[in-house]
Amino acid sequence: MDNKLITIPFEDVYPAAERYFLATAGLNRENNKHKRMWIHALAIYEEIRGKGEIKALIHNVIPEKAEGRDFYFRGVKISCNAFERIQLDNVNGAYFYIITAGDAQTESEQVIDQLYGDIWGTSIVDAAREKIRDCIISMDKEKDENSILSDSFGPGYYGMELLQTADIFRIIDPSLVNVTLNPGGMMRPQKSITGLFLSVKNGEVLPPATCENCIGGSSGCTFCNRWER
Repeated sequence: MDNKLITIPFEDVYPAAERYFLATAGLNRENNKHKRMWIHALAIYEEIRGKGEIKALIHNVIPEKAEGRDFYFRGVKISCNAFERIQLDNVNGAYFYIITAGDAQTESEQVIDQLYGDIWGTSIVDAAREKIRDCIISMDKEKDENSILSDSFGPGYYGMELLQTADIFRIIDPSLVNVTLNPGGMMRPQKSITGLFLSVKNGEVLPPATCENCIGGSSGCTFCNRWER
């Protein structure tokens, strides 16, 4: 598979996006005050849904070399602390992805509307990543029914630096989903995310979920007590 381009209807991601939104905003729909806030939040969602478009690009590639926390894909080095525990011969391949919600933002200048719009945008792309992972699992199982797919590795997660976005974009083409990277290293449209999933033979080598928010460190996982040895 070279590139797989997917358009995801908003209704397909809404249940998960709603769950993410409520958790982030701290809203309880059983609370009368929160009910009014929720009605307002839904109006912002409807505005965003009418303007945005959820697109995803998936690119499958096999790493050709591994050195410590560095994996090499077509000569491009991708570094992640979690990689140092994963042996190359245990990796079937990697699925790089880009997900964008397009112009999913509110035109309102009200602070609360801007806040709700920002939370909705993040919730939508996070929910879309769940959908994409399910899609990749199905594709991967067709190749090897015993394969195991990791959680998403990416800039800002599992000890991968934010600057790696530029390197990832040397492997997967962001222009195919109209995503660009500005000089400061931020993706445009703003509500866009990127990363990769690893298909492995033995899932015991994958890091626990407690490592997801790791900011990384020069010693890697060597002296960390979150990952059992």
